[in-house]
Amino acid sequence: MQMRQIEAFRAVMLSGGITAAAAMLHISQPSVSRLISDLERAIGFQLFERHGRRLMPTRRAETFFDAVRQSFTGLDLLEQTARRIRAHPVETLRVAALPALAGGVLPQAIALFHDRFPDIKVTVEAQNQRAIEDRVFLGQADLGLGVQAQPKQGIRTATLAKAEYVCVLPADHRLASRPLIHVSDLEGESLIGPMHEADAIWDAIDRTFLSEEVSVTRFVETQLSYPAYCFVEAGLGVMVAEPFSAPLFRRLGVCVRRFRPTISLNFTVMESDNIGPTPGVVESFRDIVHKVTAELLADVERLTLEPCDSGDGFHGGGREPVRQQPMDPERSQQIGAGGHQEQGEITSSVAEDPAGRLQHQHTA
Repeated sequence: MQMRQIEAFRAVMLSGGITAAAAMLHISQPSVSRLISDLERAIGFQLFERHGRRLMPTRRAETFFDAVRQSFTGLDLLEQTARRIRAHPVETLRVAALPALAGGVLPQAIALFHDRFPDIKVTVEAQNQRAIEDRVFLGQADLGLGVQAQPKQGIRTATLAKAEYVCVLPADHRLASRPLIHVSDLEGESLIGPMHEADAIWDAIDRTFLSEEVSVTRFVETQLSYPAYCFVEAGLGVMVAEPFSAPLFRRLGVCVRRFRPTISLNFTVMESDNIGPTPGVVESFRDIVHKVTAELLADVERLTLEPCDSGDGFHGGGREPVRQQPMDPERSQQIGAGGHQEQGEITSSVAEDPAGRLQHQHTA
């Protein structure tokens, strides 16, 4: 029994056929067939049976393959490690994250990481959920920060946090003195919401208003939570949004309050299963991200109990906050109504690149 025969057998089992195995090993199909025949003679039993044009492994072949697979484990790990090293230099840590996490969690995490690893460069891509998964799967990102989704082959996930969405108000809003905002309290308010085709979390917000029969108007619409926070700071309305941006905008003068009924979403850390063991520096950064996220959410909880004041908010460069003028009843929209844009509405499309858009994707 020779190693080349074992390699041919393993390639056929992994690829499912002689042709694919030949391509994997960069040899001809007859060469693969000959190696398999030589291996069968050497071990004394048949490995494959033909069913039409398909090559099916025998039960003995399945048992034999288990042993072959175990013998190749160490070599596979070496190959995966080599691919990781080829993919990028060890002096670089690559992170793909939802915009809210990139702006809310990563600044403090990178600062702490830099204190421990001053020679490691960190690159950050703010992307939507699908793009994050693609980069992690292909080994183009060492870590992905996104939302809980259906399991994807080649990607392992771990829970980062279960985050409750908050109600965000201008500091001088009539509801700012309340420690908790119920959806019914927002009756008649101008809600800064998503474009009408949106992802699951935005849909959950819409469903909450619809199920409680709370009517609001939509004076401004956007696809990302960051500009929505900016619009609240400018006095354009109120919103229900992710909590990760709340500490920054609280310093700018917005008011953050708990919201009921509870709307929450599970956020996750993603890593590739295809490129070998996780390097120590990546593990260290992952641990820091967990720590910073927990501290940030605890800080948000504290902020929801603080009295609201004008803070250091700039309100559009020192101007008075914009206040919505009463709208004609015919222009008032109840959440869940048709998605057309009415004359006089402001619609914000932050990025024309689909990778930066929330539409149909998780990009909190």
